[in-house]
Amino acid sequence: MPRKFTSRRPARAPRKAGFRLAGKATAAVFTLLVAVFGAGYLMQINSASAKGLQIRKLESEISELKETGERIELKVAKEQSVQAVETKVKSMGMVPTPKIDYVMATVPQVARN
Repeated sequence: MPRKFTSRRPARAPRKAGFRLAGKATAAVFTLLVAVFGAGYLMQINSASAKGLQIRKLESEISELKETGERIELKVAKEQSVQAVETKVKSMGMVPTPKIDYVMATVPQVARN
């Protein structure tokens, strides 16, 4: 059986009731979204660069403190050397003792109130 061709169009499905913007309104919303996301991006970049600058400052401060610590350690080592101690002992007028007497307690005693 041959098929009959009709000029009748199939019925359209009814449009769903929903939110639809006109062309200019869509462009305005899109432009607003691009501006908001662009501002957020710029804020993130600014924050990252500020943190990078702060990190560089802290790293330079750390290196300065390490150098200061090394200088102090060197000075302490010099002051604790035998020559430095002997020089300070002589300048204070101390003399070596010929004999050292140690006191030994037989039973440990504790003072009580």
